[in-house]
Amino acid sequence: MQLRRGDFTQTRSHWWWRPGWGPGARFLTFHLTFEQAPDLRATASRFSDRARAVENVDPIPPEWLHLTMTGVGFAREVSADRLAALSSAVFDGASTLGFESLVFDSLFLSREGIMLAARPDPWLKELKALQERAVAEVCDIPQPGQAFHPHVSLAYFRGIVDTSAVVDAVDDIPEVTVAHPTLSLIELGRDDEVYTWRVVTQQALGPQSPA
Repeated sequence: MQLRRGDFTQTRSHWWWRPGWGPGARFLTFHLTFEQAPDLRATASRFSDRARAVENVDPIPPEWLHLTMTGVGFAREVSADRLAALSSAVFDGASTLGFESLVFDSLFLSREGIMLAARPDPWLKELKALQERAVAEVCDIPQPGQAFHPHVSLAYFRGIVDTSAVVDAVDDIPEVTVAHPTLSLIELGRDDEVYTWRVVTQQALGPQSPA
């Protein structure tokens, strides 16, 4: 696959605390997760085997692979009633959309990690827009309108990294297709310098099984 590189001269740690974050913080967000994606998980495992010895590289365990979509807010700030209404709005709305396979067709090396970039197909953009409207309308949380670059990280960096070794580790990774990603509303944490979560609601997507 083609590999693109971000505009940076030196890597840095991904694990600095963003505003509002700290030990024990939990954040509600919509992600695509990959419980039914054996090819993607196998690709991540192969990369992990190659990159684990590279200093300051944290490969992501296959069970925690994710495609970040739309943040909601910190769990302490969203009531149970609003969360239930939000979940209904997004999952009911998603049931009206058509879905195709999710295709990862390039790689991107950033200042804080290495990732598989997904093809930004129309269905993925529609799902993102649905989530943003629901969060704004149900939770009264304005959405920032940032550009959406769908991706799944294979590893995060925790400092200065020999990027040539990382590039070698992804040298022959093929295009990856996921027929049935899972739309998940999750409660996300990062206490141990890995993103983990508790599932609130989820539904498999795919060409044969709309949400």
